[in-house]
Amino acid sequence: MFHTRHTLKSIICLALAVMCIASVALLAGCGSKITVPDLVGMTKEEAESTVADSGLTLNVQRERYSKKNPEGTIDAMITKVGETVEKGSEVRVVGSLGEGVEVPNIGILTGKEGANLVAKVGLNPIVVEEYSDQVEEGNIISYTDGGQTIPKGADVTITVSKGPEN
Repeated sequence: MFHTRHTLKSIICLALAVMCIASVALLAGCGSKITVPDLVGMTKEEAESTVADSGLTLNVQRERYSKKNPEGTIDAMITKVGETVEKGSEVRVVGSLGEGVEVPNIGILTGKEGANLVAKVGLNPIVVEEYSDQVEEGNIISYTDGGQTIPKGADVTITVSKGPEN
């Protein structure tokens, strides 16, 4: 009888020890540290997959125009590359809208000069004409997106005066 009690007691002690070791291993896994990967240049889908494989999540904080990275890719890291973070943490990035171009100030030019300048910076000038009593014939009345950054190749509508309507 003593032998059976001693064996049972040993089995219980062994089982408790295994459970303790398993609990410590599980807790250690929950707080594991992950090194933040460099996601710049990856598509959003590639970046999401990369961080998910590491046990992290992706958060595109904002988007901006970029000459370096095409639309739909990651343009910059907000969370520092190489930083050690907890598993489950968020990796914050800036997405790329592709190459953008600032619409030049063409308000004091003739319609032809304005259209040439808009085309020169990589935008598509659309010239429309309308009558105006205030703006001399051939000069620009208005134009769209002045001073704004818009996608390269986008349309800029330039309204040119036909002079007063007689």
